[in-house]
Amino acid sequence: MRKAFIALCLVAAVSVPLRADLKYTVHIEMKKVDAPVGQPPMNPMMGIVGESMIKEMLPAGAADLVYSIGEKGSRIEYLQAAMGQPAGSFNVSLPDGTVFVANPKDQTYWKSTVQAPAAMMEAAGMKPTSTVKRTGTFETVAGQKCEVLTFDWKMDFPIPETTRANLPADFPTGITMNGDTCLTTDQFKKYVDLMGKSQLSDMMSALGLKEVTQGGIPLRHTIRFGNMELQALVTQIGEEDVPASAFEIPAGYKEVPAPTGLPVK
Repeated sequence: MRKAFIALCLVAAVSVPLRADLKYTVHIEMKKVDAPVGQPPMNPMMGIVGESMIKEMLPAGAADLVYSIGEKGSRIEYLQAAMGQPAGSFNVSLPDGTVFVANPKDQTYWKSTVQAPAAMMEAAGMKPTSTVKRTGTFETVAGQKCEVLTFDWKMDFPIPETTRANLPADFPTGITMNGDTCLTTDQFKKYVDLMGKSQLSDMMSALGLKEVTQGGIPLRHTIRFGNMELQALVTQIGEEDVPASAFEIPAGYKEVPAPTGLPVK
């Protein structure tokens, strides 16, 4: 579970497609909600897992992330602690697939790759699947028109059959989530192909969610996990100059090992 969480955090941090001269801010919140009518109560063990995820992903319950991108890559700044990263840190994804995460407070950085989450999940025997449906319903987010897509996501735990047969009947054997995304395909369409250049599509494919961002830029995400809900909303978006230095490791920073369990290749 810890390896899966680390992989999901890295995916969440760099999965929004951008390109040169485009910059926007995303507000993320995670909260408890009433379970949908007719849905069985959440397994207590999964409730514990969910509480742990909330504390790891959003220690304060909410955070703002600033995304920007240039021809040299994409950059995410964490204004508050989120996705396992401290407040003030930033990460950069380069066109060759390299990812580095920097912490200005102690002037350190560590490296990984866009392919690392897929490799981690494959090594752990985790194979998520999803279904995505366009609704034909449109919203306006941050002044931009976007279409609502719904999705269901499932990932079975890699439990050997011999072990599975001896588990209690109520023991959780996987994770299921559902939600919706609002995807803009009209404005800023020229930036979408950066997903391919930065190999971010490979990362989304690893989670079985490539179709959620295919052909557009997501302006809103809602992800439901039992009685918990994560909302990510673009609050402002626009084109502006992004200096090349924003995608480079700052001078004087010292490289440190990647977090335990996260492959660097």
